[in-house]
Amino acid sequence: MTDFYIATYILMVTFTILVPFYLAGRLWFAFSPFAINYYSKERANWYNDWNTQRFLIVLNLFLVSLSLSFFWGGKILEDIHAEKIDFTQILFYIILQILAVILFEVKMEHPFKPIQAFKKFKKNSYSERFEFREKQDAADKIEHHSNELKREFLKVGTKISNELNNQQIILSETNELAKHNNNILQESDFAFEIKKNPNMVIDDILRDYFISKDSERDLSDFLLRKKNSGKILFTKPARNGVSVQPILDFFSTFTNVMESCKSGTITQAETCKIINAVTSAKDRLGNIAEEPINSRNLSKYLSNSDVQDDI
Repeated sequence: MTDFYIATYILMVTFTILVPFYLAGRLWFAFSPFAINYYSKERANWYNDWNTQRFLIVLNLFLVSLSLSFFWGGKILEDIHAEKIDFTQILFYIILQILAVILFEVKMEHPFKPIQAFKKFKKNSYSERFEFREKQDAADKIEHHSNELKREFLKVGTKISNELNNQQIILSETNELAKHNNNILQESDFAFEIKKNPNMVIDDILRDYFISKDSERDLSDFLLRKKNSGKILFTKPARNGVSVQPILDFFSTFTNVMESCKSGTITQAETCKIINAVTSAKDRLGNIAEEPINSRNLSKYLSNSDVQDDI
C-alpha cells in the first residue's frame, strides 16, 4: 500500500480499536466502585451523583461505539487493505465515533479530562474518593410512615384541587357575567354619542335642568345605560309655550347632538326629531308638549350659542 493508504488505515485502526478500548476503560472506571462496594457490602449503592439511568446511558454509548467498530469499521479496514477507499463511509464513521465519545464524556465525572480523573483516583483513598448513598436503612424504617404521609398528602391535594376547580368555575362565571353586563352598558339605543361624566349626579341634573322627579328613572337609563325607557319631562315654564333652553342645554352638555348639528353632520330637522324622540316639556298652564323642539327655536338657540362662542 502507498503512504496515503497506510495513513488512512492507521486512522481507521485508531477509531476502530482504540476508541472502544478507551470508552471501555472509562466505563470500568465509573462502574468499578459500584461493583467493589456491592461485593464488599452486598448492597447496591451508587456513589456521588451516579445512578442506574446514568450508567445505562454510558453503557449504551459504549455498545454503540463497539458495534460501529465491529460491523462497520472492520469492513472499511478490509476495503482500505484492498485499496478501495470510500471517503464518504470513512467520514460518517469517524463522525459517529466522535459523537459517541462526546456524548459519553458529557456523562462522565471530569468530562474530557480522563488524566485528571485518574490522578484524583490515585491521590485519595478509596473511602475518600467515593461517597456512597447508604441511607437505605433509615429509609426502610420510615417507609411505612412515609407511605401514609403520601396518601394523606394525596387526599389533601385532591381536595385542594377540587376546591380550586370550583373557584375557577365561579371565577369564569363571574367574568362572563361581567362581560355580559359590560356589553349591555356599551350597547346604546341611540344613534348619537352620550358623553361620559364620572362626576354625574342625577339629583343635581334634575335640579339644574328643571327635569321632573317622575323622569328620574328615564333620565338615569338615558345617561347611564344609554337606554330609551321613556321620555324625559322638562318642567321649566315660559311666557308663551314651553322653555326649550334647559332641553337644548342638556343635549349640549351630555350628548354630541348639538355639535353634530353645528358641524353639518346632521340637519336641524334631524336634530329636532332626535331630541323630540326622548323629551317632552310642560308649559305654564301644565300642558305637556310631546315635541317641544322645532326648527325655529332650535335655530334661535344655535344662533345665540354662536354669538356666545364668538364673544
